[in-house]
Amino acid sequence: MIGSYSHEQLLAWVHEGSDPCPHVLIVATPKRGMRHGFLHLSAREARSRATEFQSFDSDLVKFELIRPATPEEIARDPIKGKLLFEELL
Repeated sequence: MIGSYSHEQLLAWVHEGSDPCPHVLIVATPKRGMRHGFLHLSAREARSRATEFQSFDSDLVKFELIRPATPEEIARDPIKGKLLFEELL
């Protein structure tokens, strides 16, 4: 998805993330065979972090999705960039 966006499109996509509720960003590290979930304080923060990951080689880090956090995830610790989970692909 965001891998095909131009720089301007990425900036617009980040700016459009106006939901102030916590969101989960999920990325994969294919070479390590792992998937990671991070909790961010808003959709905009999650999108911004996704664009940072997108700047890496896609063989190393691959953006998967952003979704609203569940109440259970929020209750864990809503600190920016908090690692929620790490699992095998």
